[in-house]
Amino acid sequence: MSIITSILLAAASMLPALIASVGRCYREKDMLSFALVFLCGMLEATFISAFFHADYMMSLFDKYGQSIHSYLSYICIASLTGNIILSLMMFVTVRNIDKQHVWKWILGAFALFLIVILLIGIAISMATGCSFDQGFFAACCGVMGAGGVAWGLTYKEICVIGNIYMEAGICLLSALWFSWSTIKVFRQRRSVSSGLLMSAGILYGLAYLIGFCMICRHYAMPLEKAFDLCYHELIVLASDWHTTYNIVNYMIFILLFLVLTLGNILVANCLLRISYKKTGN
Repeated sequence: MSIITSILLAAASMLPALIASVGRCYREKDMLSFALVFLCGMLEATFISAFFHADYMMSLFDKYGQSIHSYLSYICIASLTGNIILSLMMFVTVRNIDKQHVWKWILGAFALFLIVILLIGIAISMATGCSFDQGFFAACCGVMGAGGVAWGLTYKEICVIGNIYMEAGICLLSALWFSWSTIKVFRQRRSVSSGLLMSAGILYGLAYLIGFCMICRHYAMPLEKAFDLCYHELIVLASDWHTTYNIVNYMIFILLFLVLTLGNILVANCLLRISYKKTGN
C-alpha cells in the first residue's frame, strides 16, 4: 500500500462523520454542533492537505530508521487502521454526544488518539527492529510533523505550538475551571469552609496564570529558536535525571500534562456535583 492510497482512504473514512456533523448542526444549531462540524472539517482538511504533501510525509518516515522505507506499506496499513478507528470514533461521537457528558467524550477521544499513536509506534518498532520506546517516539514525531505540514508549519513550529503553548494553555484553562467551580460552590453554600476553598481555588488559578505567562515570556522568540532552546533544556533535564531525552518528553508532555489537566477537571466536576447535591437537599 502506498502512502497516497492510505491518505485517500483515511480521508474517505472521515466523510461519514463530517456529513453526520453537518446534519446535526442543521437540525440543532447549537454551539456543540458547530464545534463538531469544525472538528470533523479540520480533520478532513488535514487529510486532504496531507495528500498534497505526500512527498514530505515520505521524508518523515525515512528519518526514523534505516530500513523503514522498505516497510512503508506495513506502516501505512497500521496508520490507516488507526485513522479508521479515529474516524469511527468521531462518527459515534457526532451521533451520540450530549452536553452533559462532553468532558467524558473529550477524554475518551484523547485516550483513543493515544491508542492510534501506539499502533503506529508498534508498527515502526516491528518494522525496523528498534525498541518500542524509539518506535513510539518516532510515531509521535511523525504525527506532529504530518499534522504540521498539513497546516503549513514545519516540524519545529508545530512542536512549539502544540507541546508548549497549547498544552500550557489547556492546563491553564483546566485550572481556571477548577477556580470557577470553587466560586460556584461558595455562591451556593456561603459558608466559611467554602470561602476558604474559593480563596485557595483563586490562588491556584492565579498560580497557573503566572506560570503560563512565564512560559510565554521564556519562549518569546521565533518558533525555530524556541524549539532549539526547549530541546537543549530537555537534554539537560535528561542528564540531571539520569534518563533519556525520550523519557523526559513522555514525562513532561504526556504524563505531567495529563495529570494536571485531568486532575483539575475531575476535582472541579466533583466539587460541582457535591455542591448541587447539597443544594438539592
